[in-house]
Amino acid sequence: MGLDFLDPEHLEPHIDADYDAEENAVKDANAEAAEGANTFLHEQEEKLRRSGPFKTYLMLIAVTLNFLMVPGFFSGMGWALAVVVLVWGWSHSLVTGLMLDKISEDKPQILSYPDLGGYVGAKLFKGSKHGRRAGFWIIWTSQAIGQFLISVANLGFCAQFFQAIFPQPCYTWWIVISYGFTVFLSQIPTFHESFGVNVLSMSSMAVLFVLIIVNIAVTGKLEEVSYNIGNVTTVFNGMAGICFAFGGHALFPEARREMKEPEKFKVSIYWMYATLGVTMVVVGFLGYGMFGTEAQINIFDNFTWNVSVTVGNVFMLLAFFGALVIGNIISMMAVQTVLKIPLLGWRKPRSYGMPAGVTRVLLRASIVTLELLLALLIPFIGDLVGLTGAFSSTILTFLFPSIAYWVIFNKRISIYMKLFCALLIVLSVVICVAGAYGSMVGLIESATAFPPFNLPCSYLDLP
Repeated sequence: MGLDFLDPEHLEPHIDADYDAEENAVKDANAEAAEGANTFLHEQEEKLRRSGPFKTYLMLIAVTLNFLMVPGFFSGMGWALAVVVLVWGWSHSLVTGLMLDKISEDKPQILSYPDLGGYVGAKLFKGSKHGRRAGFWIIWTSQAIGQFLISVANLGFCAQFFQAIFPQPCYTWWIVISYGFTVFLSQIPTFHESFGVNVLSMSSMAVLFVLIIVNIAVTGKLEEVSYNIGNVTTVFNGMAGICFAFGGHALFPEARREMKEPEKFKVSIYWMYATLGVTMVVVGFLGYGMFGTEAQINIFDNFTWNVSVTVGNVFMLLAFFGALVIGNIISMMAVQTVLKIPLLGWRKPRSYGMPAGVTRVLLRASIVTLELLLALLIPFIGDLVGLTGAFSSTILTFLFPSIAYWVIFNKRISIYMKLFCALLIVLSVVICVAGAYGSMVGLIESATAFPPFNLPCSYLDLP
């Protein structure tokens, strides 16, 4: 089904004594690794497998559907480059998503993204436990810290939408109010229990999609529309933004881990990318066509129909809360796995001298409290997150899946497939550099204009 060239039956059979010896060394390194995350997850594997393809699809969409930002990403790129980057980002991320699925299918003992990093590290260093640890912690940091900082930004965005709907009280207080909701919602233990939040988020996005189409029809095309290519910074920011919008692979192995029939995970991927493709093409092309270089990152800022803008802010708030919940689940499960705090259960087993549920609640509340402090103390956290996202999202969505696929299937794929993986790796490095450059420029400008620890009363005061 789908991209057959990635299917195991199309891989070249090349199993020999050296290959078996290498595989055994890798297994030994993984089995004896001090982290032991794989063993910890295997003990809970049967309890975790409860989700079907549709529920998994809703969860994937809740964290990746960013179509309202696409016209703003196009701004400054010009039509030709915008179309090329959109098609590339969509197809590249689809292929790497299917690569992760094939890896998980071939190596069912791998139940998390950091464990995949550890497995690849052990393969690269011929079964070395140090290689395994290095790979594990590189991917764990990209996943847990990257999602944590993105959640900090989403907390600030929720406060912005709250204040746009209710100008009083102060923006700072709206962050605290958003924090209260987040502390409660962050106690959702795994993706399976987030179904209600995902339905609300998906419904909100459907309403936003309709509102955008209606607003474009009502507002009409600007009298003078420019589609010029901007400077290097705007082009790089647009490229990084579009590719960031197709991110979400940070939760792919974990989402597959929770499925009753993990072999159907690819069905959820196809549904997800069909939805992404349609919504991003429609909103991106219509929004950029109407407003050109004046298109804003939040397309509702271009609209003049005040009632729909207010309604749009309400549904954007709900959608961002959905993304915030899923992002927190990703980072919190990663932390729990390392600390060996059970993902499920309340009374048993005990963890750190307390019932597992109590330990989990305290840990998650502490993480959300840290998010609140960062959102309050660093007003330009969005630019810092952009820099982090340029690395973490690129590594987890574009770069690492290609490396992992090549390393794991090295002796079973043709030279042409290796060249294809090499091309994907080079393109991933390009987008990583582009995103880092654009984010660094924005971060320096924001830090200069608005120093940290100077709390704003309104998000409009932010640079």
